[in-house]
Amino acid sequence: MSVLRGEEPLIISDRTIVFQHTNTDPKDPANTAGYNFGPSIAALPDGRVMAAWFSSPFEGAGSQRIMQAFSSDQGRTWGAATILQDFDGKADFDPALFVARKDTFLFFSSFDPGIDIFLRRSGDSARTWSEPVKINQPNHTTRSNGIRLSSGELLVPLHRRGTKGGGVLKSLDGGGTWRRFGAVANPAGQGGEPTLAESKSGGIHMLLRTKDGQLWRSISHDKGETWSETAKTGLSSTSSASHLLRTRSGTLVLTYNPGPDPLRFPLIIRTSRDDGTMWSDPTLLADRPAKVGGWSICYPTLTELANGTLIAIWAQKKDSPGESYSDIHTARITLPK
Repeated sequence: MSVLRGEEPLIISDRTIVFQHTNTDPKDPANTAGYNFGPSIAALPDGRVMAAWFSSPFEGAGSQRIMQAFSSDQGRTWGAATILQDFDGKADFDPALFVARKDTFLFFSSFDPGIDIFLRRSGDSARTWSEPVKINQPNHTTRSNGIRLSSGELLVPLHRRGTKGGGVLKSLDGGGTWRRFGAVANPAGQGGEPTLAESKSGGIHMLLRTKDGQLWRSISHDKGETWSETAKTGLSSTSSASHLLRTRSGTLVLTYNPGPDPLRFPLIIRTSRDDGTMWSDPTLLADRPAKVGGWSICYPTLTELANGTLIAIWAQKKDSPGESYSDIHTARITLPK
């Protein structure tokens, strides 16, 4: 990896809190929305922006459900949060929104009875949804948004829990049916929470979470069906989720925690105009609000608006003895020309 220096800086503006915790005590019976994590964001076909995340008193609670909020002004302000998905008595988590032409997909994980991935679909910009359908990928979850290839196929990244084996779900019929491809990992068998982008040359880049302080990459040259041997990107990273986006102009945008492990702050952005060979200097997206222990600023997702502006979403989490809470934040990002 080389660092490309001297580019114009990114402009970060309109920082907002989509949802703020309602409680700090995970053991309080009245706590319904103190812990908010795993956010996803998407620009909807009708021009609104949608955010989704999971919410509960603590991670994995039986009351854990997936929440949603919408912005009608391109991410500058957000409406009230409402429940999007809630299997009664089961923990729903890791929503991944995906827009392909006029359709919006929600992938998420839940227990039935073991963990599996479920899919819901909307043809009216998230106003109504189909009933959940189980994908039948036991002990797997999604995390990062899917992509529509230039050839029309749809790909959604997934991974086996425990930072093991990334892969994709692929659809050739616009999301009607899905097939699994790939078991991508570094030599230590680690390949969690993959994120995807199609390069200008047509290769599909997959970046992977590992436990060795590095982001690893694999590339597919057959639309996601087979994957190259993994290689280090040269970008140091803590063991946490990252997000890779290719803009319509062809720029790769990556947001992640640079580490060292186990620190999940700060959250930075880099860009590449040559399919990930060289990356810009990092731009700070967000950092902990106070220099004390227990903070995590992590789990980002990006989406691109029609005018080329990006919106990033992430979780700001605090864990300390007797308290656990987290909020969902966003910001708008303008890339240099």
